[in-house]
Amino acid sequence: QADLGIGAEDVARKGRHLSVTVHSLGDLDAPAGEVTVEDAAGRVVARAATPPLKAPKDLRPKTTTVTLALPAGADLKGARVRVALPAGGTEITQLNNSVALP
Repeated sequence: QADLGIGAEDVARKGRHLSVTVHSLGDLDAPAGEVTVEDAAGRVVARAATPPLKAPKDLRPKTTTVTLALPAGADLKGARVRVALPAGGTEITQLNNSVALP
């Protein structure tokens, strides 16, 4: 299966800009996905598409970095950054798909 993942060290915030490094971790290529920022209530306040990523079959990291603009005035206390495959895409695990917004 395909598997996308992020960790706390993959998310960098500079003012209203957020850079997120997404990893392909599965044994199958990952289709284009999406990174979202969700506020504490689970509402999406920012999103960016990820390109398809090859599976790391050669045991070398396969990553891409996406940049999101955080909206001015949004309440980001308790917000989370989430990565996901398109709707209906199953992954090996969901445990590496969400981190707290720094």
